Amino acid sequence: MQRKIYTVAGHTFAVVFPSGMDTGEALVPYEPFADEAEEAPLFELEVMDGKAFHLSDTGDLWQCFHDEAPYLWLYRRETSYVFGFSNRREHPECLLFTSEDYRRGHLHLFGCSLSFALSNSLMLLYAFNTAPFDTLLVHASVIERKGAGYLFLGKSGTGKSTHARLWLEHIEGSWLLNDDNPVVRLRKGEAWVYGSPWSGKTPCYQNERAPLKAIVRLEQAPVNQITRLPLLPAYASLRPSCSCMNWDRRMADGVHHCVGEVARLVPSFLLRCLPDEEAARVCQAEIKKADSRHYQAVEV
Repeated sequence: MQRKIYTVAGHTFAVVFPSGMDTGEALVPYEPFADEAEEAPLFELEVMDGKAFHLSDTGDLWQCFHDEAPYLWLYRRETSYVFGFSNRREHPECLLFTSEDYRRGHLHLFGCSLSFALSNSLMLLYAFNTAPFDTLLVHASVIERKGAGYLFLGKSGTGKSTHARLWLEHIEGSWLLNDDNPVVRLRKGEAWVYGSPWSGKTPCYQNERAPLKAIVRLEQAPVNQITRLPLLPAYASLRPSCSCMNWDRRMADGVHHCVGEVARLVPSFLLRCLPDEEAARVCQAEIKKADSRHYQAVEV
């Protein structure tokens, strides 16, 4: 067996592969996060050897989530769940069997790449296991500039990656920390944003972190206009972008608490915008003003 250890945003997990399995490019995103930690990992995923497997062994299908790929299939067993992932709506292309506490998973592949199966399985296990520890896996793009992190949220297709690219092109000193699934974590009363091995179609696997200084939800509009969000709208803006299975009470409670604290600590904005340079500059200018007002208040 091959056993790999990784640490993402301070949380350590293990992945086990059959001896001789060609992991190839599947592990490239994880290499910056490789660790030699000796303590017990938070969770462990074992990739099975690919022997014949029947969908009838999964239990009862509860629901197929998502309106577009990747699809998430959920099967209910007596004391645990089975999760399926696929790029096609016909049936799952891999299955993740989990223990009742989600700390152990067994991954069976049939019809998809190891990269696809590994990414989806590890993100799900990571979200389940870290939620009680003030940690969020967020569907967002994040820019770091001058030691501060800026999180861009929005529904699929609203232009998160495009807006991040506009910062890279027009806001001097900007660089991309993650383009799809950064991690936000509370530590000692501060919110931090971390890079992760999960960055969508953009190969950006940065094992770096920065204090989170602003959260911006994007909406497409014919003009560029930004407004600061009060606390409750800020919570409502962030919450849908966080990975969470609401039917799992432990996970939902952890996500709820962390989102509430992040919304309280970090300024949130709604940016109605075009995909142009002005949008990036309007956003950056308003964030800068809010940051300046914060420091003035602290000084007073």
